[in-house]
Amino acid sequence: MSSLVTNLLILFLVWYGSVCLTSGVPHENSISNLDLDKFTSEKEVFHLFQMWKKENEREYQTLEEEAARFQIFKSNLKYVREKNAKRKSPNDSRLGLNKFSDMSYEEFSKIYLHEIEKPIVEGNDSKMILNDASCPNAPSSWDWRTKGAVTYVKDQGRCGGCWAFSATGAIEGITQIDSKWLPDLSEQQLISCVTSSKGCKGGWYGFAFEYVIGNGGITSSANYPYTADDSACNSAWAQNIITTIDGYNYWYRTPKSESSLRCFVYNQPVSVSLYASAEFKSYTGGIFKGDDCLGIDSCKHNHAVLIVGYGSSDDGQDYWIVKNSWGADWGEQGYILIKRNTGSTPGVCNINCSGAYPTKGNNEIPALKLATSI
Repeated sequence: MSSLVTNLLILFLVWYGSVCLTSGVPHENSISNLDLDKFTSEKEVFHLFQMWKKENEREYQTLEEEAARFQIFKSNLKYVREKNAKRKSPNDSRLGLNKFSDMSYEEFSKIYLHEIEKPIVEGNDSKMILNDASCPNAPSSWDWRTKGAVTYVKDQGRCGGCWAFSATGAIEGITQIDSKWLPDLSEQQLISCVTSSKGCKGGWYGFAFEYVIGNGGITSSANYPYTADDSACNSAWAQNIITTIDGYNYWYRTPKSESSLRCFVYNQPVSVSLYASAEFKSYTGGIFKGDDCLGIDSCKHNHAVLIVGYGSSDDGQDYWIVKNSWGADWGEQGYILIKRNTGSTPGVCNINCSGAYPTKGNNEIPALKLATSI
């Protein structure tokens, strides 16, 4: 028996005894309510791990696996504490324990994150944005959630299909803006049917827009349910179309100014790419500055999200309102506030570098210079 397993058994016996004597679990409803700094000893951290397992319904097949997961959990807890200790403002980002806390960043990346490859666009449905946009009448804050243009937070599960969720969110948004009707669109249709992307192994939202245009539209999640896998395209389901788009505009590895990106977001929800770091993985609230992205190559990406608005905190920090696809139990009910107007050309974790939005009807930003090929 390995030393890790032996230590785990000792900790379990000590912990179990304390639970029997004290009725164990604190009265807080969630681990998110706990002060993690109070769990200092090995026994206390193990107690925390047991609470985390119960809350996240986690069971392991062997003692060896549980011992290994406990070591990763401890490492993640240490990382969270160290990052939170450096917060300078109550509005700065907070890290915490979440459903990914027994996974190393390397393991997490292989499942949820994938490098976004340079798109090779064919046809004239897409247009590359060559200049910056200007929206002098845009308000200081804007939130498409309050306008009815954003669906509930979805969960991609153990599938690297973030690009599909970003794409459906953008199409859902422009459909509501154009017709005042908010559909719930099928990510699985895109993952299974967009042959130019790699399904659960990554893709580009622009290819999703290309597919929707070529297919004549996209169906609902009720008609084509999500299965979080690379199952074969069901062409019959894919033809049960409920909405479509006319085209899309994009930029790739050519950062747009934050005033230009604000203009795009004021017009509609926008798909963007960024680098989801270890800090991003453990985010639970506040304004995210992406300090651990500072050493990342300019415009490197591994995740796609949807910007649905922007605003400013009471201490003057500007931010983007970003919808993620890791479920409502991640971040701030599934969202993350990412700092904007930092003076960095790529933006926080390269959020300014690459993006796209679908077009429909007359909902277009004036005075944009567009090209029909890369």
